[in-house]
Amino acid sequence: MPDARRVVVLEADTINRLSTERILRREDYWVFVTEDAAAAARVSSVSAVDLVLVDLGLDRLEAVARRRGDASFRGNPPSLAGGYAVLRPLHIDPASARFPVVTLRVDEHSSEPPPPCRFAVVESLPRPAKAGEFLDALDTVFRHVIHPAPLAEPAATTAWPADPADGAGEKAARPAGPRPFDSTPAALRTALVVDPDDAGRRDVVEDLARHGFSVLEASTGAEALRLAVARRPWLVLTELSLPDENGLALCRQMRNHSLLRRTPVVFLSAQDDCDTRHQALKAGADDYVSKATSPRELLIRLELLLKRFTEIELVDEPGAGLRGALEVVGAPAVLQICHHNQLTGVLVARRGSQSIRIAFRQGQVVSATGPDHEGAAVVYDFIGWPNGRFEFDRGAIAEGAPMEGDVTALLLEGCRRLDERRRGRPAEAPEAVHR
Repeated sequence: MPDARRVVVLEADTINRLSTERILRREDYWVFVTEDAAAAARVSSVSAVDLVLVDLGLDRLEAVARRRGDASFRGNPPSLAGGYAVLRPLHIDPASARFPVVTLRVDEHSSEPPPPCRFAVVESLPRPAKAGEFLDALDTVFRHVIHPAPLAEPAATTAWPADPADGAGEKAARPAGPRPFDSTPAALRTALVVDPDDAGRRDVVEDLARHGFSVLEASTGAEALRLAVARRPWLVLTELSLPDENGLALCRQMRNHSLLRRTPVVFLSAQDDCDTRHQALKAGADDYVSKATSPRELLIRLELLLKRFTEIELVDEPGAGLRGALEVVGAPAVLQICHHNQLTGVLVARRGSQSIRIAFRQGQVVSATGPDHEGAAVVYDFIGWPNGRFEFDRGAIAEGAPMEGDVTALLLEGCRRLDERRRGRPAEAPEAVHR
């Protein structure tokens, strides 16, 4: 393909090298894969290569003497020893010199020294376990860093939040184009940041606020859990060390709460080692990010997490406009999406031979019908479904007066009942039918 994305991969491990090459070729990337730094530099210097992925474990990045005001290269991020540095050849994009500039260190005994080739370190990527995650992260770098197409006039630049490591108060200019969370609906841009360090917490809050988030703040685990249940953010970022309990306990409490069990939880912590990461993921965290990680990488990783919700089809035209799988987002999230987007129509959910209908008017439940009962008990039953398919029909007529209690009350009561059943306690008798 003449317009294929062109990537050079410098990777020492044979299995990783073959795996990365197979993943990229399957997606029609032009790929040159090697374990020789000199070969990677030669190809990059003579070809129109978009990006160079360098295995950080090779320790092949060598900083170039910086000029006054240039961003500096401070070595490999300790949290990404098993990932890639993403480089952009300067002869392809001179404007990328605003990022830290490096060369590839080659072996002294190399028989044919490569021509000098300088690169900008535009990003760093973890080496994910799943091909889909790797491709999504790489695609995000392409969309945010590289001009999507040549323009007749120089592309405008956008001021992005500066990386604190690159100098206080400095702003990094990036090519105009999609910014993180541009494809994330405004209704999903709510986050809770939990950190006893006021200054560190405010930095994260301000970064998210710049991208249209409404952000809640907490300094303790108890306060965080209370806010999460009451306000139901779509994303939670927490420090590991909290005054009243560690973040692991908070994460477990959220995973044991039916209303929050699928809410993405990300640890953003000063503590960063393999054992701690393992404990966090075992407790149910979706990701673990070191505070030394650049704000740009953090935003990209958060955007990828929220894609599980944005992949639900939600359109403005009449007819089926919302559909998906319950195991991806959870029944409580489906009800919240209908509520926050003030939808009018009928939500139909199916699981095996079971089928229920929940009618909404302007985001409020007006009626609910199941195979054996009606009213609030149907909503409570739906909240407990671990899997199934759902579809929202905007064209269906939502008859009836709003139920007693809004969606928030229905969610809290339904999740309370579900949690009681999971603890082995007898569930309360269904309430009187609301029509």
